[in-house]
Amino acid sequence: MEIKERLLSLALATTMALGLMSGMRMTALADGDTTTYTLTIPSTLTVKNSGWNATDGISATGTLASGKKLTVTATSANSWALKQQDGSETVGYKLATASTDTEATTSWTFDSLSSTATKKDMGIIVEDYSSKPAGTYTDTVTFTAKVEVAKSAAETPSIAQADCTFSPSNGKSTLSNANITTSMEYSADNGTTWTDVTSAGSIASLAAGTVQIRVKETDEKLASEAVSITVPEVLHINELVGPYTVIDSPANTTPEKHGRLWSTDMI
Repeated sequence: MEIKERLLSLALATTMALGLMSGMRMTALADGDTTTYTLTIPSTLTVKNSGWNATDGISATGTLASGKKLTVTATSANSWALKQQDGSETVGYKLATASTDTEATTSWTFDSLSSTATKKDMGIIVEDYSSKPAGTYTDTVTFTAKVEVAKSAAETPSIAQADCTFSPSNGKSTLSNANITTSMEYSADNGTTWTDVTSAGSIASLAAGTVQIRVKETDEKLASEAVSITVPEVLHINELVGPYTVIDSPANTTPEKHGRLWSTDMI
């Protein structure tokens, strides 16, 4: 009796965005700077079981020029599925760094390199394939390495609570500070959304609460850390202002107060 089994394997290929060379162990020289690096990844991975399957990881040695980083990204030929060679069945999987990962990892960053290999963990988590028909299932993952500018965070803006003033209008406030610039952005919802500062020196229509202000991300810099400023409550005062005149007549036995209504916003 012939016994068929399921054989799952993953072919791993590598390309270089700079200094393209063949093979699974590559040395590249980035044009225009002093960066040189050798990248090593496993060439194949035979799946032993569903769930976690470890590899030897991705490692790199070399020298990165000042202000540069090495990034490695992965793409799948079959949209992250092992495809049956003689059929249409697939087995899903994801790249990961540990067996407990819930999200896929498809990129790795090397911020520094040396003659000693820097290793990034890598493996795959394979879905249960016990119900799949026997056969050979494969996929090809291509890794692309690229030297990029390593951005640092912009300087935190110098905006202090004590140096801020608030002007009320229609129940909200305009925050004024000489150090606010249009290169900044602000958030009134604890960093969930950010809005560009459109007027140097001020931010208008702020409700009471905390507003965060930071320098926006650029091509050269990451966004800065945010400073938090407390916007005070706007108080509404409505009162009758005298003098009062009491009218007493047979037609109107209820005294009336006549005056003017004064209303304003106050911080």
